[in-house]
Amino acid sequence: MNKKSIVIITSLLFLVIGFILNSFLIQASSLYKTTKEELADTLSYKNRFLDGEEWVPIENDSISNGFDYKDKTIDVDLFFGSSSVQKKQQSILLENIQQAENDIQRKTYYILGWICCYLLVLLVLQFLYQPPSILLIGLISLSIICLHAGLFTPMLEIAAIERNLNLGDIPVEKEVFGIKIDLTVHKKFEGDIYFYYQSKSIAQLIQLLFQQGNLLVAFSILLFSVVFPLAKTLLMIGFVFRPQIANQKWFKNFVLNLSKWSMADVFVVAIFLGFLAFKNLQVGIGTHSNMAIGLYFFFSYCMLSIFSSMLAKMPTEEILTTK
Repeated sequence: MNKKSIVIITSLLFLVIGFILNSFLIQASSLYKTTKEELADTLSYKNRFLDGEEWVPIENDSISNGFDYKDKTIDVDLFFGSSSVQKKQQSILLENIQQAENDIQRKTYYILGWICCYLLVLLVLQFLYQPPSILLIGLISLSIICLHAGLFTPMLEIAAIERNLNLGDIPVEKEVFGIKIDLTVHKKFEGDIYFYYQSKSIAQLIQLLFQQGNLLVAFSILLFSVVFPLAKTLLMIGFVFRPQIANQKWFKNFVLNLSKWSMADVFVVAIFLGFLAFKNLQVGIGTHSNMAIGLYFFFSYCMLSIFSSMLAKMPTEEILTTK
């Protein structure tokens, strides 16, 4: 077994276990997304406004003046709050979300730990055997794992939330059998009210765009963030097994042009701009946006892809003897 074969076998083992760890992370992210969507649906403004458990009269409250009758006028002040059943449901959902977040963090640490182990093994192999193309093989392997995680885990989480919404005093006046009834309702929605929530991965976004009939946008994202990166990775894998193709003009032109058309930098910048724009929306309600783990993995793939392109520009002899 030659030196290069040792690196390739090591990298294949890294990829197999890396894909397994990625699948665990994708499952954890999917569970978090499902739980967060369930919370957003339960706490949506429609459900909370129409839920009977949200309109439970509270007695002996400082805001409530109770019942008063004077001069054929009945004054009634009522304060409505959330029932213990509704509060308990919210608490359970929030606890489930926290557990899902911890699970995502733990699975991410597993992947990062496995990457560190792989890099350590490559350093040992470099020190002992100085195998050819070890740097390029390492970059390709890392980029594949990052691309897989970046495509199938959420990149951005956005929500429009109003916390502790107070409707104030709602006056209701009615005359019944000559008696005037002045009813004042005080209502405060404790906790969060969701007006909007979305969390998508690149793969889910492409699927959604196709389902909505936005074919041009869907094909563009599919081409620039999936097809081109995969094509470039396959070319670099072909170069590892047949280094002589690097001397052919079509290979260098294709790889370099493919890097320009991948628009990785434009894509990442667009995500950041979208994050900042939504963060500063002034719509009368609180807006929240969080960068998810998928964005970091995809950004890592972009950087690794750029480094591999730089290696493709080097003469074949230099790449094969890179230490």
